[in-house]
Amino acid sequence: MQLDDLPLFASGAPATIIVFPLERRVGKVRRTAQLLSERHGDEAALYWKQVVSSTRRSLERVGLPDVDIEAEILTFRDAVQVELNRITCGARSPAGAS
Repeated sequence: MQLDDLPLFASGAPATIIVFPLERRVGKVRRTAQLLSERHGDEAALYWKQVVSSTRRSLERVGLPDVDIEAEILTFRDAVQVELNRITCGARSPAGAS
């Protein structure tokens, strides 16, 4: 039996890449938001650019199309913004307030 005889390799069907949504990576979202909340101005902007750049590279490495990469980064950005708002509002709320 040769490698070409195996059904897995003989299908010829294109592979579909399914990436776990960045917005659902709670640890990454929280860590990014926490680090952003500790930075201001140019330092925060530089950090965000580094996060986006490294995220883009990792998604390109797995072969995700550009349009899907952009969508992932935008939804990740929104999730980080929601977490930043939670951090900011939580810091302003008195203890025990809901």
